[in-house]
Amino acid sequence: MDFTKDVEALLALGSQISLEPVVEKNAPWRLGEEDLPALYAEYDKLANLYLDKRETCQPFNFFHFNIALDDGPCLLKRLSGCGAGHEYFAVTPEGWIYPCHQFIGRSEYLLGNLTDGITRPDLVARLRAAHVLNKTVCRSCWARFYCSGGCHANADLINGNIYVPYELGCLLQKKRIECAIGIEALLTQDK
Repeated sequence: MDFTKDVEALLALGSQISLEPVVEKNAPWRLGEEDLPALYAEYDKLANLYLDKRETCQPFNFFHFNIALDDGPCLLKRLSGCGAGHEYFAVTPEGWIYPCHQFIGRSEYLLGNLTDGITRPDLVARLRAAHVLNKTVCRSCWARFYCSGGCHANADLINGNIYVPYELGCLLQKKRIECAIGIEALLTQDK
């Protein structure tokens, strides 16, 4: 839960950092709504570290704080975000093709193999169509064009449906977006 310390440790190794919470449905260590206040406070702490490091000429990139308010990705990318299963794939050492690394081992998401290629064009089409306009809860969300509907693998794991986003993931993503917007506003103000 004190992931700012993890970021500080990773800074000794490099300046390109991305951290994601582990998503699990039934494990006793899974994150729940009761963890949100501590996680929100930790993201605020991380945002302050991010700003402090920029001020002391030790900047780093934290993936979730990289947000373009003025000239971000095209509309199509903002709608679909995740390119799993149609823009990129994960290939196992045995040659099995899955939409992404998080789907590996989920037989219903096996797309094909290196010998035969993609054998499930229906699944590719389903993944491509899993964008914010086809996710009911996303249509009215203020963050929809920044998170682009969230992670398909997490939605499937928690809800059994790539069209129903993982709610806790949505709440954490909104907090990261709020931090990113705050950071961008402060950095722009200093120019």
